[in-house]
Amino acid sequence: MKLSASALTLSLCLASSTACQGQTPTQTPDPDRASLSEPAEPVTDRKAALKDRLAELAGTEPSAETALPVSVNGNAMPHSIWQATLMPGETLELEAETDISVSIDGGEPADLDATHSFTAPETPGAHQIRLFDLEGGHALISVFVLKPLEGQEVVEGYRIGSYPRNTPEGLIRVTRDDLDVPVSPSFTLGQFLCKQQPGHWPKFVLVSPSLLNRLEALLAEMRADELTRAESFFVMSGFRTPFYNTAIGSARLSRHMYGDAADIYPDVEGGDSVMDDLDGDGRVTRADANFLYDFADRLFRNREDLDAGGIGAYGANAVHGPFVHVDGRGSRARWGRGES
Repeated sequence: MKLSASALTLSLCLASSTACQGQTPTQTPDPDRASLSEPAEPVTDRKAALKDRLAELAGTEPSAETALPVSVNGNAMPHSIWQATLMPGETLELEAETDISVSIDGGEPADLDATHSFTAPETPGAHQIRLFDLEGGHALISVFVLKPLEGQEVVEGYRIGSYPRNTPEGLIRVTRDDLDVPVSPSFTLGQFLCKQQPGHWPKFVLVSPSLLNRLEALLAEMRADELTRAESFFVMSGFRTPFYNTAIGSARLSRHMYGDAADIYPDVEGGDSVMDDLDGDGRVTRADANFLYDFADRLFRNREDLDAGGIGAYGANAVHGPFVHVDGRGSRARWGRGES
């Protein structure tokens, strides 16, 4: 991903503090009395420490163990790696429970503070905000400045089509350099691209936080129950433009068009783009899709912290193997749980 710090505006709000007052000249310090305050760390030393810490983090990924308690525009950051979308000119407000520093696209680290903000430039694209402290905390936010969608059915040569309702304000613009940009701990932007126009760049995509939260929860629970060793799900179908969605004859109001749905399965054994044998019968059949459907249904029913959504099970055909649809539409929906 080619990143430019020069086009960014970083607004830093520095918290004020009262300086420690020393003894007056007429007072005689008591050498046996413990000092009530430590001398303030010189600004130059703190800056150097922040730069050293940033250098240590370069090329590393945050983990659950390094997560920082940060809210993004008022919403708690659910994972140590997350994503946010902004229209040009909009501002991302970051608030932490403790003082942290931030670095935009690998640039100069900001002074330690509990609040920081990022104002999106006019040019659509991807940026990374690295959040960290000097105590081991580390988090990452991929910020996507959207390409405004103002009724165009073709954008930069990429066919979008016409939304039947609730047209998004904008779409994420994707270049070849953006495919590996993380959007959550286990998923990257490139996994959700529409299958149309394979040789055309740039492409455009959406991926919603509610979908990512559901996928991360499902993957983590399957790994905890030792049902898979997968580091991510294979996303057979993620975002679809209205043009592509119509072309394949999918539902008129498919959640795929809003970046809110994914057709997925774990694929570790063989790495052959076919769902793994989840029910242990030695075959990959509709029964494995039913197994994953049932597992997801039980999990989501007990997770009030996740947005409600849909689950659908599908068997194999001449084009693909069995899979499960997961979405974060905001209301419960279930379909396709057929006989094995």
